[in-house]
Amino acid sequence: MRVMVVMVGVVQATAFYGVNLKHKNKEHRNAYATVYMGTPRDYEFYVATRVLIRSLNRLQVDADLIVIASLDAPLRWLRALEEEDGAKVLRVENVNNPYKGQQRFKLTLNKLYAWRLVDYDGVVMLDADNLFLHKTDELFQCGQFCAVFINPGIFHTGLFVLQPSLEVFKDMIHQLETGKANPDGADQGFTGAYFPDLLDQPKFYPHLRWALQTSHGLSNGCLLLL
Repeated sequence: MRVMVVMVGVVQATAFYGVNLKHKNKEHRNAYATVYMGTPRDYEFYVATRVLIRSLNRLQVDADLIVIASLDAPLRWLRALEEEDGAKVLRVENVNNPYKGQQRFKLTLNKLYAWRLVDYDGVVMLDADNLFLHKTDELFQCGQFCAVFINPGIFHTGLFVLQPSLEVFKDMIHQLETGKANPDGADQGFTGAYFPDLLDQPKFYPHLRWALQTSHGLSNGCLLLL
């Protein structure tokens, strides 16, 4: 498989914009993460999140499994994610979404909290509808931001890789507050506007490690080929 990087008990502490996202039980240098939001379709996302986490656990990935959960997500389900599925749950307040046109996307900007996971060298951020059949830990080798393009103009945020950075997170929040253009009102449109030059970055072939050592542009981002 070729991967092209264009980037490609429940924790009780609440994480606000000015507080680092940390937890007491970090076990690995890297993490797979997903968001779990309080919505009218809570149970559907809960089941999907459990399937995602269990698929990664079954493969014994060399990474922590993080669920970034809204404060209004049901506690009994968050406990199950930790105690039964092996996830590490971080509870957060929802990122304010200034793009009011698409209510169904209003909580998707919680994905931006992935940049606050500064305890980790790298994070693979996932939507709950991902299912893993093989280990993909090589994704952590990519640059500061890596994603897969849907077409020449849009990359997909259902799976992307990043290097956590408080500086980037704070700048993203500032861009939200100052009205940065967003074509879809969701995380995908915002992130695409934030990384407008990603298509020009090198391709990432995870099995060719020499490419990571010789490509000077890789530190800034890559294209994932999946």
